[in-house]
Amino acid sequence: METVPISTDTYKLGFIGAGKMAESIARGIFRSGVLPPTRISTAVHSNPLCRKAFESFGVGPSRPSQRRRD
Repeated sequence: METVPISTDTYKLGFIGAGKMAESIARGIFRSGVLPPTRISTAVHSNPLCRKAFESFGVGPSRPSQRRRD
């Protein structure tokens, strides 16, 4: 099977929640060099220990989008 590189300029990976499974996947993707931590985010960091785990390799919670109201 041929692997095709992912463009880090356009591809983003997000997790709904920040549990141990999301942390393991994100850490593996980061360590393997597939994506930089700036392209990985989580939607929820309610547990301070999970927040620290993600922040230890540069991943933070996603920011709410700013919707324009006309």
